[in-house]
Amino acid sequence: MGFRLALVTAVVAVLLTGCTQRVPGVASPVPGQGPVTQVVDPCTLLDARQLDALGYKGKGRLSPASKAQRTPALCLWSGTDDEHTVILSVGWAVDQTLDNYLQGAVVKAPPVKLGGLDWTRYGAFLGGSCDLYTTLGPKSFAFVSVSYPDDAKACDRAKLAIPQVAAHLPGGQPAPSITPTTTPPGTPPSGPLATLDACSLLKPEQAQQLKMAPQGELDHSKVVSPNVTYCLWKDTDGDRGQKPFEVWIGPDVPMKRWPGMSVAPVEQIDVGGRKWALFPNFNDSGVNCAAGLAVTETSSIQIVTGQLDNPDQACAAIKAGIPLVTGNLPS
Repeated sequence: MGFRLALVTAVVAVLLTGCTQRVPGVASPVPGQGPVTQVVDPCTLLDARQLDALGYKGKGRLSPASKAQRTPALCLWSGTDDEHTVILSVGWAVDQTLDNYLQGAVVKAPPVKLGGLDWTRYGAFLGGSCDLYTTLGPKSFAFVSVSYPDDAKACDRAKLAIPQVAAHLPGGQPAPSITPTTTPPGTPPSGPLATLDACSLLKPEQAQQLKMAPQGELDHSKVVSPNVTYCLWKDTDGDRGQKPFEVWIGPDVPMKRWPGMSVAPVEQIDVGGRKWALFPNFNDSGVNCAAGLAVTETSSIQIVTGQLDNPDQACAAIKAGIPLVTGNLPS
């Protein structure tokens, strides 16, 4: 795993020395000196609007490729989340194979197609990091890595960023629409969901009807937006089987901005004119299911649950819960 140590060393060096400016373009060979190695700048793979919408500060810190350490060109951005240290890293290599760089690193998850490219998660050198790689050519690859205290949330953030990065890579698809933040960090949101209590969307008897604990637990998460809150009702069948029932409130989160909801839904469920989008196999987990409701163009609600022992029933609790949650929404 020496490549990991080299990468971490490069990251520290970048953090200490700041950003180097690069001039875009492809170098031309000098007569008599052979071909010139292509120079790429991964800091150009995300623009200011994308970074703003993803929750990162606009100034990237570039670490050029190093043949001695076998590290590709690397760019890092710090998150705007003040509660946790979040670092987004994007690397782009044009002079070595992915196998040579990884040197037998363990595959942690099967490939997933994002932004028109196949991305595979490999084991990280340090905990709290999610690293996904894609091969671009015989001697070219790219990776997107997010360092975050929680592995699952690190992967959520990485998968949210990848379609935006892929749009600037060879073979990538156009980036899906992503909404920049329109208010400075710390500004309270407004709108119909601004003061809604997520735990009010299931009454105790309704939670028990779904075979969940009657009382939900209110919490917040800053992965998608500093203003997101959610309520979790614990399942009652032990460590296996049914997963908890979660209702997430995004007063400033468009529905497609939730991780895993930037793709077309598999099914639409209409309850009294409220149209919920259903996402089986949520986040490519095989056991999770989610549903999203766009309340306005810039606010939404998400429901997440799953089934560990019977993936075919992953959406059963969501389908049963959607009418209950809908009935408790303010008019």
